[in-house]
Amino acid sequence: MKLQKPKVAPSLFCVNFSYGQPLLSSLPFENNEITVEKVTASLVGLAIYFIPTIIARDKKKWKLIALFNLLTGWTIFGWFIALLWAIKAESKVKIDFTAEMENEDDDEI
Repeated sequence: MKLQKPKVAPSLFCVNFSYGQPLLSSLPFENNEITVEKVTASLVGLAIYFIPTIIARDKKKWKLIALFNLLTGWTIFGWFIALLWAIKAESKVKIDFTAEMENEDDDEI
């Protein structure tokens, strides 16, 4: 009778069979220590994630854009839709440059 090799499901970590302990040292962020690098990477990631919300802060529908970004931004497609919506959204304040130009012409006379 021939012995068959056991089928092993692939996992995210290797097991050191001599001690029975998982070998997690090769994975990034393998420990639970809070370091400057982890905090910096998290802040940069959050800033990138909320770029559409930052752009939309002076738009009329900024709350909807922020909510959409929060809920669907984790997908690349949802993040790009939120970004395009933030760029194309109507601003709260309309600036009338023609009235300012007329006032400047009156001051010169």
